[in-house]
Amino acid sequence: MTDLLHATPAAIVQAQLDAYNAHDVPALLAIYADDAQQFQHPATLLATGGAQIGPRFTARFAASRPQAQLLNRIACGKLVIDHEIVHGDTDDGVSAQELVATYEVEQGRIARAWFSFGALTRLRVALPADVPQMNALIARSGVALSAGFYTPEQAAAVTRHVFGVDTQLVADRTYFVIERDGVMLACGGWSQRATLYGADRAKSGPDPLLDPASQPGRIRAFFVEPAAARQGLGSMLMRHCERQALAAGFTALELAATLPGVPLYLASGFAVTEDFHLDLPDDIKLPLARMHKRL
Repeated sequence: MTDLLHATPAAIVQAQLDAYNAHDVPALLAIYADDAQQFQHPATLLATGGAQIGPRFTARFAASRPQAQLLNRIACGKLVIDHEIVHGDTDDGVSAQELVATYEVEQGRIARAWFSFGALTRLRVALPADVPQMNALIARSGVALSAGFYTPEQAAAVTRHVFGVDTQLVADRTYFVIERDGVMLACGGWSQRATLYGADRAKSGPDPLLDPASQPGRIRAFFVEPAAARQGLGSMLMRHCERQALAAGFTALELAATLPGVPLYLASGFAVTEDFHLDLPDDIKLPLARMHKRL
């Protein structure tokens, strides 16, 4: 561990962050002063001293296995201010809590800490009651985020005839929504079934289960509210889907990507294996990409 007595305040706060991410309660208590105080900013006392701070950390780690991602740090004298995103597990998904933490360091230890909580982003299992709202989000996303990739006619046609919720995934509990402070901003999922793309209306016949030992799982129907595009929501969905597919025994994933989605999937480690097109009514042809990734 860092020699706290001779370390800078920034180094002491970094040691605290490392101990937090290691879920090391004894190390954290060594960094906090014996009479340290934690507050919810500005003045709501959360805990005082190791007898309260230790159990508070223990309960937090047991509840959600959090990991703090440092976005920015400002150090001025004995004060250190961290802007973080704290990622954690929930009963049916994951969460990301924006946080500003202000630490006051005295004599090599944290004497006081103030926490300001920002937006809470939560990924959870989609429910049948969510289907109308998800379909509305998908319709908005399908049209708005296709600009620059498809013509207006192509975007309207694929949104009308292909896009939408596959309720089998909802029943399988492999489709998810992302909410920020209770507002739905994205949906998407993975599948252990053969269908590669399309809503209920695009399916015909049975949808058999795949064999994880020999067949790739599917990434299915990622859509983001246009106003929330490029905020990391697609990546959050992808990380969760990959973890779920691995836990189910799959060693590879496959998807059919519309052109607006290709950059996300490339950034997530997928490679294009085939370019093809979908024939839609009114002689509209829609370019798509089949993509694959080993897990």
